Amino acid sequence: MAEIYPSDNELLNIVSDDETGVEYITTGKAPYYLEFRKLLYRLLLAAKLANDLRVFDEGGLDIGVKSGKFWIGTTVVNYAGSSGNTLADDKSNIYVYLDSQGSLVIDEYAGFPDMATNPHLRLAVVTTSGGDIVSITDARGYHNFYIPVQGA
Repeated sequence: MAEIYPSDNELLNIVSDDETGVEYITTGKAPYYLEFRKLLYRLLLAAKLANDLRVFDEGGLDIGVKSGKFWIGTTVVNYAGSSGNTLADDKSNIYVYLDSQGSLVIDEYAGFPDMATNPHLRLAVVTTSGGDIVSITDARGYHNFYIPVQGA
């Protein structure tokens, strides 16, 4: 499905994005490369949180996980990040998550655990084949909004 954009005139007159605060480069602003770097800097600030606890391919069967914080009930857990986490080969679904103590779990192949009995933070589902990672499906979106349960 194609994206619909504002008219050229509207695009040229946008000063900043209301939701992120990212400012557009003014037409004719010089030096352009400096303004472009400022734009990238602002975009990276706006996108920084999206990198927290992200699972990424390190080559071969290794994955890394970026650092970040998350809630388990009413407790904040800080995960320092990790690298060199080697996965099993030829698996269609490797469920990667952090348990309630903030430990990385990568050896579960049947599915994510039951949230009611084993609170955890879902990170990704990874597929491996032929000694390499075929796909990483981000599962962090389920946790963007959370209401802690009373008495948990």
